[in-house]
Amino acid sequence: MSRYRPPRPAGTALITPEGEARMRAEFHELWHVRRPQVTQSVSEAAAQGDRSENAENNL
Repeated sequence: MSRYRPPRPAGTALITPEGEARMRAEFHELWHVRRPQVTQSVSEAAAQGDRSENAENNL
């Protein structure tokens, strides 16, 4: 017994163009919208002092 799996045939679509577009849109939302918001929130929480006692750090 082995765990060998033969490679997929060339040209096999692993994701549809629509799926790729959805993933790219989600990536853009997370990276360009949500990430700056979370970074700002963490920065504000860190500015309040002792992070171990800071409930705002628990996002």
